[in-house]
Amino acid sequence: MLDRSQFLKEIKNRDPKLGLLLENIIDGIDSISNHAGLDPKGKVAPPKALAGVNIRAGSDHVHVTLTDNSQVKKNVNYFVEWSANDPAFANPHVEHLGPSRGRMLALPAKDNGGNPIQYYFKAYNQYQGSDPQSKHTFFGTRLAPTPVTLTGASQLTPLPSAGSGTGKPDGSQSGSGLGVVLTRPPLGPKRSPVPRAA
Repeated sequence: MLDRSQFLKEIKNRDPKLGLLLENIIDGIDSISNHAGLDPKGKVAPPKALAGVNIRAGSDHVHVTLTDNSQVKKNVNYFVEWSANDPAFANPHVEHLGPSRGRMLALPAKDNGGNPIQYYFKAYNQYQGSDPQSKHTFFGTRLAPTPVTLTGASQLTPLPSAGSGTGKPDGSQSGSGLGVVLTRPPLGPKRSPVPRAA
């Protein structure tokens, strides 16, 4: 919200029409910011952490729903991250649910070698103009996420994650959501060092 108290009263006393115009502009900016989940002066506070992550597993699908009983604004975004065989979420895949608190995910039951995959899940939320909620909610607990195994015969070894938003493109920055920085610089190929004369 823009702070109008410092200058608007003085302007209205000197020039009522200009004061009214500026007040309408400020009200418009505040209204747009509220509906979009933004703050014209910086970041908004992230939403409160989720109350729970619920999982129901099938043969080759997982149904994920999120429990969020806190007060939220209509511009809230939800994220689910799943990790294959890694409860530490070193390279998780990110599912952006948008405003939805549920999604049916098609996942392979086994890797290319026919070995069953254990999946781990966590979730968080974020406003368009905030950082992601730093407190993630796990299926299970943070220290002991509950593994989920599918019963189907589908086989595929998932590719490495590419991350999300302005997070690192190698998938190593878990919990990034839309991003924690406004702009990520471009990433190009690493240059070989210039050869030195002997």
